Amino acid sequence: MAPQFMKLKPDQNQLLTPFDYDSIMLYGSYTFSKDRANKLMTMVGKNNLFLKDVVRKYFMSKSDIIRIKKLYNCH
Repeated sequence: MAPQFMKLKPDQNQLLTPFDYDSIMLYGSYTFSKDRANKLMTMVGKNNLFLKDVVRKYFMSKSDIIRIKKLYNCH
C-alpha cells in the first residue's frame, strides 16, 4: 500500500481537528482515476459529496491553517 494511503491509529493523529473536505491535502474525486472520461471516481465524500481536485483549491482552508499552526507551535 502506498504510504500516503496508510491509515493511522487514532492516537497517532495529534492535530485533533475535525475532518476537512476542503483541505488542500485531500485528493479530488477523480485523482488516480483510470477512466476519467467515463466519470470513474476513485473517492467520494460522505453523502456523495464531490471532492474538488487539488489544482482547483486555490487557498488553504481555515482548518489547514489551524493544523499548520498546531504542527509548528505557532498559536
